[in-house]
Amino acid sequence: MQQLLNSELIKKIKRSDFFETLRHSKNYFFADAATRALSVLSIPVFTRLLTEADYGIVAVFNAYVGIFLIILSLNAHTAISRYYYEETDDFDEFVGTTLVLLGLIFGVTVLLFTASYRHIADLLELPGLLPLYMVIICLLEVLRSVYIQILIPRKKSGEVALIRVVNGFALIIVAVALVYTLEENRYLGRIWARLLISFIFSFYFMVKMRDYFKFSLRYDHLKYIAYFSLPLVPTALSSVVLAQFDRIMISNTLDAASAGLYSLGYSIGMLLLMVIGATQTAIVPDFYKFLDKREYGRLDVLVRRVFSVVTVAALGLVFFAREMGMILADEKFYPGLSVVPIVTIGYIFYAMFLVYGRYISYKKKTYYTLVVVFTAGILNIALNALFIPRYGYVAAAYTTLVSYFVLFLNAWVAARMVFRERITPLWMIWESTAAMFLFIALGYVVSGLDLSLVVFWIIKIAILIVFGIAVFWREIRFLYQKLV
Repeated sequence: MQQLLNSELIKKIKRSDFFETLRHSKNYFFADAATRALSVLSIPVFTRLLTEADYGIVAVFNAYVGIFLIILSLNAHTAISRYYYEETDDFDEFVGTTLVLLGLIFGVTVLLFTASYRHIADLLELPGLLPLYMVIICLLEVLRSVYIQILIPRKKSGEVALIRVVNGFALIIVAVALVYTLEENRYLGRIWARLLISFIFSFYFMVKMRDYFKFSLRYDHLKYIAYFSLPLVPTALSSVVLAQFDRIMISNTLDAASAGLYSLGYSIGMLLLMVIGATQTAIVPDFYKFLDKREYGRLDVLVRRVFSVVTVAALGLVFFAREMGMILADEKFYPGLSVVPIVTIGYIFYAMFLVYGRYISYKKKTYYTLVVVFTAGILNIALNALFIPRYGYVAAAYTTLVSYFVLFLNAWVAARMVFRERITPLWMIWESTAAMFLFIALGYVVSGLDLSLVVFWIIKIAILIVFGIAVFWREIRFLYQKLV
């Protein structure tokens, strides 16, 4: 009987919404974890081979790629995964229309860019041929974005994970090899590696997409893309501003070395995105399904559980990221580690924004998202312009945290206005967040005690375990009752 009970319990767990989400989250998470792990393990190499200024140039270049990828594609590819849920029989033609449109946009853009190259290069303050490399990388990487948009709604998480892992590993390995080979301007090694890997993978994506699209240029599809994607261009740009533009402002206001220090600390804080990205990507199909069926209770429970996973990961990162950075990075980069806890907390608010922003996306009221994200982006630029010259690059971490909080708050207000039926109650995600802040405070109190390093680590691990038990107490009690 006990074995039967356990067997039935296991079957019930596997049929649950949370387990389904975790199954796909596992693929996304381990793919992101594998690529980020290799990226983290490469920190000792890059922080020793590159100067702070070289590190800053790479960070600024990557920020510009993120910005121009949105501008040059007009964000058209983002409509693909949303159109899939319309459940029509012309999805392949919609993908074909999107590809034709992107081809036309990039064709015109390349001509304009070629004619104004010198002016653009002076404006961006990127050395050498970096502006040209930037445009080519944008063109190649938009193909990957299109293919990923096809796979995600089909729940092809395994293939998405494989693409990310192989691409990430190849990029890091080639970058390390090129940086090590170069004797000067070693930052070019990382940029050339991205250019080469993007070029190789673009052929793979073109071959794979043959089964998913049919060349077309239909007016109704163009209208759908314009209605859904174009309002998201300022939104996406504002999102990049929130995540990347601070590096550009630090480099222009202070120097490339300061941008390099900040980028190192920010990159470690961004490790929380592994969990946020994995869970939020995996939750999308069930999120839309529950809204379609008005199963709000199931959706609330799923959102609460997923967000609890995020807060546990965030607490662990706040507790141990600085030590990890000091082990991995070269000593000259240690000052940048001061921004890690601030960035981590900022991404908690970003995760909240994703939850409520999805209600707006479901209703296809993207102009609300435009207002929400654009407001936070403008606020971030203003705060950075005001405080970076006064307080240095650390100010950028605090301004990002404040901007992400405003982003979340605006999204919550907009979601209540747009989705009049019902949204996930705010307390369901703030419950674990408030507890996380209390445990962070407890950790800082313990850090003020005169303890040995080993004892301090043991106490932090114990605090993290207690927090995990606290936020998942309902689930633990349920499993205990079923087993006993």
